[in-house]
Amino acid sequence: MRHRPDIEDLALVATDFDGTLLGESREVSPRTRAVLAQLKEFGLEFVVVTGRPPRYCDSIPMQTGIPTTLICANGAMAYEPSTSTSTQFATLDLVDAQNLLSEIRQAHPTAGFCVEMGDDFIAERRWLELASRPLDSDISDVVPLLNESVHKLLVNVPNLSADETLDVIEPVLQGRANIMHAGLNFVELMPPGVDKAFGLKKLCEERQISLQQVVAFGDMPNDDAMLEAAGWGVAVANAHPRTLATADEITASNLDDGVAKVLEQMLGFT
Repeated sequence: MRHRPDIEDLALVATDFDGTLLGESREVSPRTRAVLAQLKEFGLEFVVVTGRPPRYCDSIPMQTGIPTTLICANGAMAYEPSTSTSTQFATLDLVDAQNLLSEIRQAHPTAGFCVEMGDDFIAERRWLELASRPLDSDISDVVPLLNESVHKLLVNVPNLSADETLDVIEPVLQGRANIMHAGLNFVELMPPGVDKAFGLKKLCEERQISLQQVVAFGDMPNDDAMLEAAGWGVAVANAHPRTLATADEITASNLDDGVAKVLEQMLGFT
């Protein structure tokens, strides 16, 4: 039976943001901010590992109180908010991306698609409708707009949950993409082998530390690889059933300062 590591055996705290660190009113609670502020005194670096693209991440350092490095786009990119500098780690094969969207559209003609390519985001009007986003696009087909920098495809099939969409899309992939979801009503297709564990490993290699020196927190299937790769993986109580089963430990929910409670215990505050 595995046991929670001692604080002196750790070097990095990695956490998902939405649904994990964010609490009531989509804010980081004062209790959580207080314990995050203590990490540096214990020699621990803090990093947010998120499915968000860099353009939605500038508020994170302000909300956490820490000017942290960010791993974005489910591990495909790194972002430094202080300089607005992004680094792309991986891309999908362009022909595979084009073929995948064409094949999925043929099987599910009412689906909507959008794509992330480096710092660019292009959405079909149908995807925006299905995602209840502002209808600020008249694009009907993103496939001709794809380029070599594509790192994420987002697929929304109407009347299906994210889990159901994953089940119907996964057989189409045939190794051409890695599929996951973050609990929203669409799935995300990443380059093969790319997930939050991939991005976290890149950061650990840069810091010259081991993944075993990481404690990681998450709530959704796109966090599962990170929780498995870390020395200690913690799921919040509101997590997806698959993520709860993946974690080494389950803490309180994001609305009940679950991340803070584990860190307080590890730092000896309780």
